[in-house]
Amino acid sequence: VWLARGVSANMAPTADSSHIDSSLRERASVRKAVACTILVNFGSTYTIASNIRDISLAGAFVEMDTTGARTGDTVEVVIAFGYQGRQIEHRIPALIARIQDAGVGLKFDSYDNRTYTDLVNFLYTT
Repeated sequence: VWLARGVSANMAPTADSSHIDSSLRERASVRKAVACTILVNFGSTYTIASNIRDISLAGAFVEMDTTGARTGDTVEVVIAFGYQGRQIEHRIPALIARIQDAGVGLKFDSYDNRTYTDLVNFLYTT
């Protein structure tokens, strides 16, 4: 939380920013393309994302089959990655923020301090 707050505090809106998509202005954390596995749970069905375009502390864009996905749907994301010789896995509730032909933009919901710490370590040290 402290990192996201620190970054967003430095992001002052400009008078000429009205032409920029509002979702781009709202990003307050680093977005990176990283090697990890993401499963997206739509009810009782898990879909493996074929490619993670980027991930941040706030969400991710994943390339996947969008059949049955709707903007505003709540999903569960299972993210797995290796960090310092150990395998880490977290389940994160998320909201489908946008849908494109290639995949979905996910906005993470609340998650615990352990998940936050592991994501920060993963995003800022890889």
